[in-house]
Formats: sequence, C-alpha cells, structure tokens
Amino acid sequence: MDSNISLYEAVNITCKKSPENTALIFMGKKLKYHQLINKIDLFANGINQLNIKKGEVITMALPNVFEAVISFYAVNKLGIISHMVHPITPVKQMKTFMKTTNSNTLIILDSFFDYYKELLDDEVKLILVTPVEQFSFIKKIGYKIINCKKLKNIRFNDQIIRFSSLYSTKPTNIIKTNPMAPSTYLHSGGTSGEPKTIELSNYAINYLASQVSYIMDKEDFTNKHMLGVLPMFHGFGLCMGIHGMLRFGGTNTLMPKFNADEAIDLIKKNRINYIIGVPSLFEALLKNKDFQNPLIKNIDQAFVGGDYVALDLKNRFDKTMENVGSKARLLEGYGLTEVVTVCAVNTIKNHKQNSVGKPLPGIDMAIVDLETKEFITTEKDGIIAVSGPTMMNGYLNDELATEESTITKDGKKWILTGDLGFIDKEGYVHFKQRLKRIIKVSGIPVLPAEIENLLMSLDSVSEVAAIGVPDEQKGFMVKLFIVWNQDKVKIDDSKIKDIIKQNLGTYAVPKQIVELKELPKTKIGKTNTMALEKM
Repeated sequence: MDSNISLYEAVNITCKKSPENTALIFMGKKLKYHQLINKIDLFANGINQLNIKKGEVITMALPNVFEAVISFYAVNKLGIISHMVHPITPVKQMKTFMKTTNSNTLIILDSFFDYYKELLDDEVKLILVTPVEQFSFIKKIGYKIINCKKLKNIRFNDQIIRFSSLYSTKPTNIIKTNPMAPSTYLHSGGTSGEPKTIELSNYAINYLASQVSYIMDKEDFTNKHMLGVLPMFHGFGLCMGIHGMLRFGGTNTLMPKFNADEAIDLIKKNRINYIIGVPSLFEALLKNKDFQNPLIKNIDQAFVGGDYVALDLKNRFDKTMENVGSKARLLEGYGLTEVVTVCAVNTIKNHKQNSVGKPLPGIDMAIVDLETKEFITTEKDGIIAVSGPTMMNGYLNDELATEESTITKDGKKWILTGDLGFIDKEGYVHFKQRLKRIIKVSGIPVLPAEIENLLMSLDSVSEVAAIGVPDEQKGFMVKLFIVWNQDKVKIDDSKIKDIIKQNLGTYAVPKQIVELKELPKTKIGKTNTMALEKM
C-alpha cells in the first residue's frame, strides 16, 4: 500500500475501488465513499477561494461529526496543514496555539460561537459547522431549539462563515505536495512533559494507517464497522480510528462524545466490529449491565492504550466477551504522538497479556540506558526508544527540543520516549512507568508543567506541584500541592480551580488541593514528585 501520497489521495483511492461502501455513519445517516469524496472536493473548492495557500495552516476544533472528516481531507487536498485541537480548548490557550502555528482560520461548531467570538478581535476567520445541516427538518429544528441561546448572536459575514456556504462547484485541482512535508499538527506533552506541537507528515500517517490490516489480520473491511469515538485531535483516533479504516474501505460510526449507554446502542444497532479506546472507556462499558447483552457479540477486536492498563481490566473484558459468544480480547498497545500513535501492539495471533505487544512491521524499538544513553541488551530496564517511517518531522519551532528527544546510532535516528520499560527475549515490549510527567485524564493529556507555570505566576503561590492520582471513572485526576507565600493572601480552592479551568481547560482542574509548608526535594534540589505520590 503506497504511503508516498497525500492523505486525501489515499482515501480517494479507496473511493475508486469501493464507491458504494459506507464510509461514515452519524446519528443514523450514512455517507458512502463517493458521497464523502464529493463533499470533500466541494469543500476544498470553497476553502481554495479563501486564498489560504499551500503550507499555511487551518485550525480545526471539532468533535467527531461529518464535517470534521470532510474538512480534514479537503484541507489536505490543498496542501494546507491541519492543526487539530480539542473543541473546548480555553480561549487564551487557543490564541496561543493559533499564534504558534500561524493559523488565522478556525473551524468550530456553531454552538461554540459565543465561546470563541473573542478571537474575532485577532482577525481570525471563524467557519461555523451546523452538524445537523444534512439531516431532516425535525432534527434541524430540534438542534436550533436546544442551542437557541448559543446561536442567536451569529451574524454571517466575511469573517464569520457558514461551513456549508463553502461547498462550491468551482473545480480545484489536487495540490501536489511532498509526502514528507508536514501535513498535520497535533499537541502533546513531548517526551519531557512540556507542551509541544508535533509535525506529522502525510507519509508517516499513511504508513501507520496501512498497518491496520496487519494489526487486525484482515484485508477486506467491507461492511466492517469501527466505533469512531476517539477524537481526531488525538493521534490514535485520527490515524487508527478514522484514516486507517478509510484506507481499507471500512465504516466509521462517528460518536462526538462518549456515553456508555449510547455506545452500547451503536454497537448493537450498527453491529460494531472494532473498538479502540483508553482504559476509562472500557471500564465504563464493563460497568454497564447492557454490555452483557448477546447482541454485542459482533465485536471482533478491541484495542486499548494511551494510559496505564490494569491486567484486571483486560481479564474482565475478555471474560465478558467469552460470556456473550465473542472471541474478542482487549489487546493493549503502546505509542506516542511523536510516532503518530501506536508503535507496538498485541494482536489476536501474537499477544502476551502482561506486555504492550511487539513492534509493528517496519518499526524498530530498543532500550537505552538511563544514564549513558547506550543501547542495552534484552530484558534490562531503560528508556524505550522508537525508530521507523512514522517518526515526526519534529517539534514546531523548537529545534533544541527536537534534538534532545532523539538519538542517532549507525545513521538511524531514534525517538527517546521518556518511558521506562524493557524488551523480553521473545521481542515483546514491556512498559513499566512514565518518566515524563503527563497525566492522562479520561485519555486526555494534562501537563503538570503547564499547571505549575500558571500558578507560579500568582504572587500568593510560593511553590506548587501537580501529580496524577488514580480515579475510578477517569483513570487519573490531578492532585495539587501548594506552598503559600506567607506575605500574601491565600487564594480559595474554588478560585484556584477556576483559574486553571479558564486557562487550561476542565481536564486540568485538580480533584484535590493540599496545602504544605514546603515541597519535598531530591538531593539535587528538584521537587520530589515520587514522595508526593506516596502521600
């Protein structure tokens, strides 16, 4: 399968092979491949008329709806870079993201207009999506009633543009681009836990998507359904959930926001075959009594990653599948955004329950000594390193961080993941713990460094540290330790939480705030986060 093409061209090839296959399902409505490509082409025509050039950037902050997929591939067709961002990113953070990426155009749901209208002052164009525009009159009316307060202030003009108004029949040719050039920007904590914007090429995303056939041991995905619940601003959701299935002619059932009851209904109604998700998603499914229903036996395979996965979770899922008559197992994988997403995974044919699987074909993984950075032998702990065709182009505007995150041996470049693990004699990779400080709240990365830097800007705060603590519902939550400046007035917990929410979003809000006289320190004077975790 050719990876030396654009993401748009890859899906267009599928369309030519299987035009009548169903590509997407959303709220019961189906889009066949030829219909999807047609809408992508029409929207690309309209975007082209906005005079946004090849190599420039458009920011997309959308949940999984038809327009999210359409706009992603339309932009790619024009050689424009897709900057994928969480739909409820705080306005201040969105401004920073767009300034960093030189983006002047933002695609959002129309119901988020009031939330982001402040960006109009920065001369940002807002393209507003009405997700039910292609649906029945009744659904449109229902949507307007539910969102009437959020929609009442919208006045369309040259700066506030209706998404559907950009569908144009004025033809646009495919813009030829270098497959190795950046096509997509995703946000991550980097390999050090500091916020980074990662540049990914068409080639890297295409190559990983081409591995879906190997991972699932299947060539023909006609009438095979993926639950598209992981968002497109998440590398796992974008590449393996959406693009991977579209490369092989499968169907994505789009789900804008996870809800266990709704997910189980879709699994039964649409006969979902594949689910990929974070541990908290599978915990929620298992706690729902309806997940014991024999109608879910059509699940063929399920993959989990993006966070620590308890062995008990895998065992309980496998037992449930066995009880309903399915051969599916919960298969754990491992990856990071710097290599698009998954680089090692267990499969039905090759799996070891206490591992994260073997490296994918074409991907090399090794272990590097923590101190010397020398490559070390089998079954010794060290930093997990990854090399191969899915490697990022680098961190945007940060050559130093890009250089510090990589190592070269015998002419080959490796990403140092910042994670501790080992590789056993059979070639299975074992992940032990994160060395980088990232907290995954419901699978969404929260960066302690961002929280700490924000709060240290307050005069009342003398010292602060954020850690992750286990949470039954969300996997992990933030716990905050604060040392107050004795010369200043303390800030109420509710105010601290509000400051964090406004600047960094809901997921970064701490579940608990603890006041200390001083933070524990290591021998070299750094905050001892391991000591805090033991508290």
